[in-house]
Amino acid sequence: LRASVKKIASDGDGLLTKDELSSWIQQSFKHYVTQEAKQHFNDYDKDGDGLVSWKEYNMQMYDRVIDFDENTVLEDQEEESFRQLHLKEKKRFEKANRDDVPDLNVDEFVAFEHPEEVEYMTDFVIQEALEEHDKDGDGFVSLEEFLGDYRRDPTAREDPEWILVEKDRFVNDYDKDNDGKLNPQELLSWIVPNNQGIAQEEALHLIEEMDLNDDKKLSEAEILKNQDLFLNSEATDYGRQLHDERFYHEEL
Repeated sequence: LRASVKKIASDGDGLLTKDELSSWIQQSFKHYVTQEAKQHFNDYDKDGDGLVSWKEYNMQMYDRVIDFDENTVLEDQEEESFRQLHLKEKKRFEKANRDDVPDLNVDEFVAFEHPEEVEYMTDFVIQEALEEHDKDGDGFVSLEEFLGDYRRDPTAREDPEWILVEKDRFVNDYDKDNDGKLNPQELLSWIVPNNQGIAQEEALHLIEEMDLNDDKKLSEAEILKNQDLFLNSEATDYGRQLHDERFYHEEL
């Protein structure tokens, strides 16, 4: 635990600020997402050549190689839904590839599994979201498109609670320019989990609960005095970091 404090205090003063805690928690989020994808990579790389082919992905995921025609709509609704999903996967697989080799290396595979975590996949994430939600094709997502298939009951006096919550999120959290629709960047803030916001809230919570001398920082002594709270927080990924040598090695 003392070693954790020293690593989180990036300026070396041994005191943890809100920004240092928040930055560390965000690193933790990204580390475990990446590690999970790398573990999956080994499962998919059947021939052990350090690459995952589209064939290997299909064999691991579906036990067979699937090749749907992009232009042929299937009559069976369930099969058509699967065709659409599989075509999206193939497109994401191709976008994750950054070199002339058709197969994915481990970093490209991370981008394939978690495009929201990789900067070069941002445009793809936005485009995929527009294809799903932008029904009128104007390049934006309106409130109606944001709410999906919801249609108000004409006999009801007001919308149900969940719709009121979603409308509030649209207006106050996502539509930053207040034009009644989400542009691509605003859409990204909806589609991609806001790890930064979550990390900042957790950092602030820890300081509020553990800061005994009101200096808005956490000392080693304050953390040790409240170690149960610290260990059961995102700052240590609920204690998992303390047993994960790879995390500390990669973050040094």
